[in-house]
Amino acid sequence: MEIFTLNRSNSGINEVIKKIISIIKNLDTYFFERYELIEAILISIISKQHMILIGEPGLAKTAILKALAKHINGMKLFDYQMTPYTEINDLLSNNPTNKGKGIDKCEIILMDEFFKGKSSTLNSLLSIMNERVLYNPEPVNIPLISLFATSNEKPDKSVSSNLLPLYDRFLLRKEVLPITDKDNFKNLLKLNEEYSFNNINLELDDLKKIIMVSKEINIAEDIYNLIFSIREELKNRQVIVSDRRWRDTVKIIKAKALLENRNFVSVNDIKSMESSMWTYYSDIRTVRNIINKFT
Repeated sequence: MEIFTLNRSNSGINEVIKKIISIIKNLDTYFFERYELIEAILISIISKQHMILIGEPGLAKTAILKALAKHINGMKLFDYQMTPYTEINDLLSNNPTNKGKGIDKCEIILMDEFFKGKSSTLNSLLSIMNERVLYNPEPVNIPLISLFATSNEKPDKSVSSNLLPLYDRFLLRKEVLPITDKDNFKNLLKLNEEYSFNNINLELDDLKKIIMVSKEINIAEDIYNLIFSIREELKNRQVIVSDRRWRDTVKIIKAKALLENRNFVSVNDIKSMESSMWTYYSDIRTVRNIINKFT
């Protein structure tokens, strides 16, 4: 199905989408039981939203992001493991240990053990995530597309209120679990080669075009009505989602439709909102059940 053919500026978009789908499939052949995670990462990037990956170490969270970044020519990734002693200056490109990379120079930022950072550093990152501006001391625009954080701490209602504004900036929240299927586990044990990119590459400029095109995806009135019904059902179950968060989830379902090579949102795309609707770990099942009910 060809889409966006009426707008000359969108010429070649279908080929770019095909490349992105090929990248997803290529990653999926190596990282077992991670298709939903891989797709969610692409959705996060296309919608220019931030994402937190929750799970124990050793579940390929970091490896997938690093592999994906290498598929995109010109994309720079900065990864850093946070500690209680990390200062904001430790994350900048002029720090010699970062070899020219940093939060001020890269499109993708990966922060391992994010919430182990000190409060002042995390607060500085909140401003950067909100505005994509670094104050050092004068404001400087930065090329950040998405910030990805990893954590093995499951959020519950005992989480510090000081962290909630920061946690809220991660529109997508994905729990990553160990491989469960026997055959997939055996295949993991049999892997004896490094990940192969199979010459599947995408240019950063093409990705930026996709980001812009995603804004053109159409949403019919019945989809908006369905989203309202989901909101009301969640409220009845004491799962409260802010108006700002609801507005931003529209970008997610548009990105999902684009990955399906459609210029309109379908009911099935709404399922991609699931990872944005819960704040506390105890709400995940409720959110999933309600979205499944309506989709």
